[in-house]
Amino acid sequence: MQPEQMTVVLTGACGGIGQLIARRLGALGASLFLCGTNAEALADLQRELRADARDHQSIQSRAVDLTDEAETDAWLDSIAVSGPVNVLVNNAGICRFQMFERLAERDIELVMQLNSIVPMKLTHRLLPGLKQQPEARIVNIASTFGAIGFPGYSVYSASKYAIRGFSQSLRRELSDTQVSVGCILPRATRTAINSERVMEMNRELSVAMDPPDKVAAAVVDFIRSDRGELALGWPEKLLVRINSVFPALVGRAIAKKLPLIKHYAA
Repeated sequence: MQPEQMTVVLTGACGGIGQLIARRLGALGASLFLCGTNAEALADLQRELRADARDHQSIQSRAVDLTDEAETDAWLDSIAVSGPVNVLVNNAGICRFQMFERLAERDIELVMQLNSIVPMKLTHRLLPGLKQQPEARIVNIASTFGAIGFPGYSVYSASKYAIRGFSQSLRRELSDTQVSVGCILPRATRTAINSERVMEMNRELSVAMDPPDKVAAAVVDFIRSDRGELALGWPEKLLVRINSVFPALVGRAIAKKLPLIKHYAA
């Protein structure tokens, strides 16, 4: 699908990656329905994108707490009035880096809700309309931690494993329709979702972190494709494959790093 033919619902448009995805899609001619939690940042982004928009483009934004069903329903109702959507990008998400036993139960619920349940609900609401389009695409943004469980990220990994499994199942479920489903797995990215202590830990562990513009470019390319799944970064691509076949091997390698991980998670 060409970008100028896309009408995209994009969540998490205030974030480091989300804003860059919106800018790239807007520059390519896509119409956008953007949501996030920062009303001021969204308004600035909308003004910026509208200033460069083409005649056919519609750029709309709304501050929405996606864990609030009433707010989410009102946003989706406003989209339905505006016209058909043919692309959904579930980008919104949060992370809590902490050893599991020290996590607050509220954080456990919030991570699972926003990273897993919300994308499923949005997909469920928009799917009937997507199926009516000549061509449609659903893209869920997961993480390499959705394929490799990592200490300090137990709930985050669980949420991304869930969305990855959901994507695979839905892709197969919709294989006889014109709706394609994809799941992209970025590795660590230099955005605000990673705290300074996480970045310091990654430096000490020699974990590469991608710049957000590189990830956003890969996401937009992935949206334009019909691929089912893509992991980003090396050696993360390889580790994803190894972990699916020889998880104990990856587990032993990670176990050697556990004291350092615990130090930063404390």
